[in-house]
Amino acid sequence: MTGNLIQTEAADGVLTIMLNRPDALNSLDSAACFELSDIFDRYCEDDALRVAIVTGRGEKAFCAGHDLADDILAPMPTKGWAGLSHRSGLNKPLIAAVNGLAFGGGWELAMLCDVVVADPRASFGLPEPKVGFAALGGGARLLPHRVPHHIAMGLILTGRRISAQDAANFGLVNEISEPGRVLETAMQWAQDMIACSPMALRMSKQIAAASTDPVELREPLQALELRLVQELAKSEDVYEGMAAFKEKRAPAWTGR
Repeated sequence: MTGNLIQTEAADGVLTIMLNRPDALNSLDSAACFELSDIFDRYCEDDALRVAIVTGRGEKAFCAGHDLADDILAPMPTKGWAGLSHRSGLNKPLIAAVNGLAFGGGWELAMLCDVVVADPRASFGLPEPKVGFAALGGGARLLPHRVPHHIAMGLILTGRRISAQDAANFGLVNEISEPGRVLETAMQWAQDMIACSPMALRMSKQIAAASTDPVELREPLQALELRLVQELAKSEDVYEGMAAFKEKRAPAWTGR
């Protein structure tokens, strides 16, 4: 299957999902998120597809997050950022093959996958506060459960970036590939998964998800994320942040 913004290829039980906006560092706008949501819906329903790999086109970026040229008020899928952040019931494996920078929603997309492999040149960060927003596509919710508190808060509250090696040291990356071979490395992980029982993998992922993100906690957090997104989208600072980014200047925050 080939879309305008996302390209997919299925072979031998593996669905490869390619973010296809290299000129925009594979950033995602509303349309791309809806396209991804439909792709993940079909992945859930197709018994012939056993594992999905998400990666980015080109050598620079996995995904630079939300496209700042997109309308901040543009709708998102009911299943959340990239069709994943508010999704439940996707009990098949997802692998992120991070081929370059993964910032903001791009890192959130990787966090929402089960296994992360990275090229040595990859880097990660949640720079949303620098443009007046917050990591409400799952980053601020998930990162404190993945690394020690002060590591998570240091990254969330500064927007600093970390290297692939730092991410691996923190346990946020499963494996660093040889340069330029991240998709091949991800495919090796996919083959190891395909060698396992599909039912066993589905049950294993379901139990693991329930143990780390129980429904009674997930639903209120998702509701909070949605409310904060709506509040930020109406704020002066988010528009100032995006304008300053485009104009290559320091933002003048008002706190409103």
